[in-house]
Amino acid sequence: MDHRMRVVWTLIFFMVSVTPTHIFIPGADGPVIAQEALEGGSTSLFCDASADPNDELMLLVWYKNNAPIYSFDARVRTEWSNPSYNTTSRLTADVNQQPTALTVNNLRGDDQALYHCRVDFLLAPTRNIGVNLTVIVPPSRPFFLDELGNKVGSKIGPYHEGDTLVLSCLVIGGRPPPKISWYSGDDLVDASDGESDIPGVKENELYLPLTRNNAQALSCRATNTDLTEPVISTLQIDLYLAAYNVSISWVRGTVEGTLQAGKQVVVKCVAHGSRPPPELSWWLDHRHLTQHSNQSWDNATGIASSHLQLTPAVGDHGATLACVATNTAMPPGRDSKADLTILNVTYSPVVEISMKGDGRLNQVSELDTLHLECEVKANPPVVKYKWFYNDIEIGENSLWGSSTSSATLVVEETTRELAGRYCCSALNGVGETRSDTLNITVLYPPECSEQGIKLVGETLQCIVRSLPPPDTFFWHVQPSDEEVQHLTSGSAYLPLSQITGSLATTLSASCEASNGIASQDKACQKIFHFESLRPPQPQQCDLAYEFEEFQMRCVPVENATYYEVSVWRLSTSNSSLMLERRGSMGYGTGRALARGGTPWLVRGALGSLGPGDEAGAAACNRYGCSPALLLRPTENLLDAASVPWWKFLTEKDFGISIGAVILVAVFILSTWLAVRLARRTRAKPPAPVIQLVHLDDASREYLDTLGEQKVRASNSLRSCSSGYSDGSMESVPTIDRRRKSRNNLWTFEPPPPDVTLTLSRESAV
Repeated sequence: MDHRMRVVWTLIFFMVSVTPTHIFIPGADGPVIAQEALEGGSTSLFCDASADPNDELMLLVWYKNNAPIYSFDARVRTEWSNPSYNTTSRLTADVNQQPTALTVNNLRGDDQALYHCRVDFLLAPTRNIGVNLTVIVPPSRPFFLDELGNKVGSKIGPYHEGDTLVLSCLVIGGRPPPKISWYSGDDLVDASDGESDIPGVKENELYLPLTRNNAQALSCRATNTDLTEPVISTLQIDLYLAAYNVSISWVRGTVEGTLQAGKQVVVKCVAHGSRPPPELSWWLDHRHLTQHSNQSWDNATGIASSHLQLTPAVGDHGATLACVATNTAMPPGRDSKADLTILNVTYSPVVEISMKGDGRLNQVSELDTLHLECEVKANPPVVKYKWFYNDIEIGENSLWGSSTSSATLVVEETTRELAGRYCCSALNGVGETRSDTLNITVLYPPECSEQGIKLVGETLQCIVRSLPPPDTFFWHVQPSDEEVQHLTSGSAYLPLSQITGSLATTLSASCEASNGIASQDKACQKIFHFESLRPPQPQQCDLAYEFEEFQMRCVPVENATYYEVSVWRLSTSNSSLMLERRGSMGYGTGRALARGGTPWLVRGALGSLGPGDEAGAAACNRYGCSPALLLRPTENLLDAASVPWWKFLTEKDFGISIGAVILVAVFILSTWLAVRLARRTRAKPPAPVIQLVHLDDASREYLDTLGEQKVRASNSLRSCSSGYSDGSMESVPTIDRRRKSRNNLWTFEPPPPDVTLTLSRESAV
């Protein structure tokens, strides 16, 4: 065995030494793998030396440019390497793994060559694998020159956004020649490298319009392999920039981005990318706000921030809040950037009620349409409306209809019952607000009241209900048995003095009113009797026989314009009184006023009265006469007024001759009697027959002085009574008056019901 091994080693050495060059043809003898490695580094050359199961490896040899540099005899497990590699220990092999690896350390430029391995097997044919090794020499670090050829350090500028930067990047050496690229941050901006005028130097000249996107650090990269990172030089550009991003965000006091009126909020403004730091200002609808906090600046991130304290009002809803970032180092027009936000201010509804219609303020005519609007300004929108009448909520299906939960309240036919105070309320997510009260007046035409027409004193009053009050009244009056009179007045009162004709019986009156809304549909009507306006019955009267006739004298009564006297005769059957004649009474002389406070007396001539006759006195005005006061003459008055027996003879129609005889006889007798009487002492005249009268002190004083004013008459008699009749002169029926004996003058039967006799009567004495 040892002998055999010695033989093998001898053969190997012989083969290597005798045949120093083994020509390898790439592709023909075997595949070729391209491989790169960095100068000064190491690289491993791999060779597939695996054998089939029935075969075995015999010999492995590596060649550099067809010159052997390493061999391994698998039969004896021995290695060999080129002495030039062995002296520097740059060559190592690993044949225990598949594929086998041959590692070359401390690569030099001359290590770049075509390597191939040859593998011999016991049975299989020889296997050849080529490796084309390229040793890379990195370039130098790039450096910069400006457009004037001056070397630039780590920073250049300042520039304004939009300026054009002109800059050259130069690289020395490198194998293969490197590629030069310009990067702004991580973005490639130029890769058009070229040769420089200087041998072994490559150059890339950059023309770069400066924008925000390339304002980051500018770098020049040189590379000629992927085995190592590019060689990079970085340059900072001092570029003035306006803020590229300004944003507004709510910090405190909002709910899902909404604000509430009257509640303070804090809002933040952030500006990015401004160089140098910007000035931040706040604006609300072009109004500069100053109540913001101090501005802050983060140099590391290039972020400026500002906080604003804001208390929004209702009117700020929909307003524009703006934050403006201004770079004062830049020219106007390119120096600012802003962010806007529309304020969403929530608040309780602002409610106002109004009436829609023909322009009359808060007034509607009866049966017209009542249209009320609840005008609301609210955020968020109103979810519910309510209507109130006289502070009571209006329900559906009431007098106002079924639509009482919307912003409009419409009543098609308004009645006066719907007049009153109206208001509405609106509810949203913030709260509920009620409007001020609107007082609605329902106008309606005049209509007759329960009283209709009323007599007030001597004035007719038309009592109607209407709104507004009537301004015109139309009267239609008709005294009994006369024509209708039409009168127009601006007042509800009609004095009776404006009515012509007699009002002694009845008056038919009707009135209609108009108030500008409409005329009265149905007139007020009434028939009037004016007994209450007639004067009262005279109470203080007496009968007197003076100047050869009976006279009625009375104290005047209130509200009388004239007086009437009447004479009532006893009927032939002595059972009733019948009106014989009627006349008027006049006022007495002015002497009746001589005594202070004494009223006027009125008197009327009655003529002759007989037994059973009665005299009446009534006070009258245009509304009629009072019931007559009936007085019956006493026996004393009748006796005093009786006619002498001879008076009846003068009333007989004797012949002219008998009359002449009587006249002669009377003349003779009268002459004789005159002589006789002249001789006698003149006797006193007989005293008058007087009836006692129950009068008050004033009347008694008047009667005491009355005799001095009258002609002295020996037969003057008076009668008075305080009694009165319940009936009027016109309506007194006949009264049963049976003649009584003179011996029973002081006894009276009760009077009939239609005549009231004098309460106290006294015969003449």
